[in-house]
Amino acid sequence: MKSDTFLKLIGGLALAFVLPWLFLVLIPFVSASNAEAIPYGEEEAPDGGVVAYPDPTFYREGSSDYGRQIYAAEGCSYCHTQVIRPTYAGADMWRPGWGGRESEGLARETQPLDYSLEEVAPLGYQRIGQDLSNVGHRITTRELMHQHLSEPKTLDPDSGMPAYLHLYKKSPYGDNRLIPTPKAEALVDYLLSLKKDQPIPAGK
Repeated sequence: MKSDTFLKLIGGLALAFVLPWLFLVLIPFVSASNAEAIPYGEEEAPDGGVVAYPDPTFYREGSSDYGRQIYAAEGCSYCHTQVIRPTYAGADMWRPGWGGRESEGLARETQPLDYSLEEVAPLGYQRIGQDLSNVGHRITTRELMHQHLSEPKTLDPDSGMPAYLHLYKKSPYGDNRLIPTPKAEALVDYLLSLKKDQPIPAGK
């Protein structure tokens, strides 16, 4: 009797772990692994020679894999997400610039294929800071991005973001200027490349 109860307990625990893993990890992984780029129809492709979605040149130009590694190492994904939620799940689309370039009609929720070109997608899990899916459209210059990383409170006095001063060196000329290290430059390359708003082919 006790043996039967124990076996039922073990079986129940196994199902409790296996089923979520199957439906939330394995099946989505297999589906995403087999996903292929979707070609645009006539006259709907964006400018710049882009012929399919997703295309790395549309929103990943100038990206740095090393910069993504710095992003991960610095723990940016603890406070920042990279996913625009569906409108029923949050207010992301109503926040200025979060969903992309509204003036050009490109603002949208993120889609699974948006991440298919990335070896690792740092989605994040908390919105302590702003979502960074399209930060490359909101902060558009290297100088401003460096300022945001090294002196965030000069841009927003209420910001809770720490200053990443260890990614910068003091100027040897005594002028209080901060000089970016190669790590800071790579991180800025990565952040400026984040533009997940490529138009999705019609009917997809």
